[in-house]
Amino acid sequence: MDPEMLFRRPDAFPLEFAEGALDMVPMSRESYQRSLFLDRGRIVPAARRGWRLPLAGLLGEFERRGAAQRPIHFIFHIAHCGSTLLARALDLRARTLVLREPFTLRQLGAEAASTAAGPRDPDAWGRVLALTTGLLGRRYEENGTVIVKANVPVNFILAPLMALHAESRGVLLYAGLERYVLSVMKTPMHRNWVDNVCSQLAGGILTSSGLSEIDLAKLSTAQRAACLWAAQILRFRDAMAVDARLRSLDCERLFASPAETLTLCFEHFGVDLPENVPVEIAAGDLFRHHAKNPGFAYDREQRERDLERLRSELDGELEQAHGWIEEEGLAGLALPEASAL
Repeated sequence: MDPEMLFRRPDAFPLEFAEGALDMVPMSRESYQRSLFLDRGRIVPAARRGWRLPLAGLLGEFERRGAAQRPIHFIFHIAHCGSTLLARALDLRARTLVLREPFTLRQLGAEAASTAAGPRDPDAWGRVLALTTGLLGRRYEENGTVIVKANVPVNFILAPLMALHAESRGVLLYAGLERYVLSVMKTPMHRNWVDNVCSQLAGGILTSSGLSEIDLAKLSTAQRAACLWAAQILRFRDAMAVDARLRSLDCERLFASPAETLTLCFEHFGVDLPENVPVEIAAGDLFRHHAKNPGFAYDREQRERDLERLRSELDGELEQAHGWIEEEGLAGLALPEASAL
């Protein structure tokens, strides 16, 4: 692989760290758009054959070149709150390159949040983070904008990511407690996700403001969902208190006023567009179909009907979640309105 091309263009994507190496796959502008997420199971590479590059050599070459980090903008989100819909709506050919849930960032976030002490080797972890964002920051157009849709583990490394470039901006997308609990408790698969994520990220959860005394093992799945929601909202709140480049976004606003919300997001990320573009995106097929399953018709009205059904079915779980939040003194937990989009 030509090192010049590797570090200049996003034609080879950093897919996954494995066995002291970085697996990379060939990509094109079209294959990025076709890939719902950028993990091994769901990426749509431009060709079958990829590369496994020794991590030590790759780090050495990256650092030898001394290339400056390029600004990356982020959609940080608490999961199940419209992040895929927002990310796809912001993906405009020749203007933005939207990377949906790069697995390498998830790996780094999970390592940092697995214990209260953080990464096993903070210096090595920091070098790999810089390499990862250096590769993610490549773009096809010199003046193009790279937007990374993160996932839950990445919320626990929000500060180091934002520290890599002064021009980076972030949107913190979230849902209220009730909508969140209904979304993450609606099927056995979702419930398993809650339990697994809380186990994997226990260190990050317990080092979130005011949660250090929580015993996750003693919580029901509904209570763990509430705890995971609170940990992420607390992380967002604390980050916003010290970083003016972050803006919060309630998913209710995205669903209710998509054109206005997209306009504000594009402006926040510095993407200059004609006024009609966000309006046309909001009126198009994307907002009339399920973001993760484009073949399935799904709009705001259907989403609200589903939530109303789940409120009835999951009344007991909602009660447990609300009760736990109140017992922990977290009732009224919210992000500052002054920093909302």
